[in-house]
Amino acid sequence: MKSFTLICCILALSLVNKVEIHAQRLLGTTGLMNIPTADMKPAGTFDGGITFMQKGVTNDVYNFDTGIYYINITPFNFLEFTFRETLLKTQHSVKKTMGYYQQDRSTTFRLRPLAEQPNRWWPSFVIGINDIYSAYGDSFYTGIYGSLTKHIPIGKQGSLAVTTGYFHPFNSGKMYDGFYGGIEYSPFQSQWLNIMADYDSKGFNFGMACRFWKSLNVFCYTQECKGIAAGVSYQHTIKF
Repeated sequence: MKSFTLICCILALSLVNKVEIHAQRLLGTTGLMNIPTADMKPAGTFDGGITFMQKGVTNDVYNFDTGIYYINITPFNFLEFTFRETLLKTQHSVKKTMGYYQQDRSTTFRLRPLAEQPNRWWPSFVIGINDIYSAYGDSFYTGIYGSLTKHIPIGKQGSLAVTTGYFHPFNSGKMYDGFYGGIEYSPFQSQWLNIMADYDSKGFNFGMACRFWKSLNVFCYTQECKGIAAGVSYQHTIKF
């Protein structure tokens, strides 16, 4: 774990390209490590990636390490859609061995009716719903939430983003339940490096995210040192 963190730090300092980054969330939607923010990517943005998580960061939902791969599309700056597959460790019907033989398909839909404006007091507000559809019954991510995010300038280049919100699970949803919140510090104006801390309604997470070569996003975090999660994605914005 120490070696993994050291490698991430070295890469962030030596290779990163100084362009704006929107932190990558565990489930592939815009947010901190494991909570959604009210930020949105620019209109016309495609984001596709993979994430890995040890069972210690899954809020006791899974008793095995797993991974997610996803695509995220932001057609407008107020609308975002994510489609993901979560690897499930199950018993093979013929071989009777345990392995990642199934995947759970699930989605997230996000709408931002209110956007933060420069020199205005109000925050951005997003309404989101997880798992309108799930291939194997109800997903553990199922629920509806609302997020508020406000950005505060820090010094000449830095900024601090503060997020709070509430997640209401339904059906089999148990990954999140209740109030959540977090902070994100960007020490540089171009926001190519973000340092984050959040409470996802079940535990505290600490980590960082950065961007290489304009399009490659990388993030890693730990939940109370019980395990780690990491991910990488490719992001591209089509200019209209």
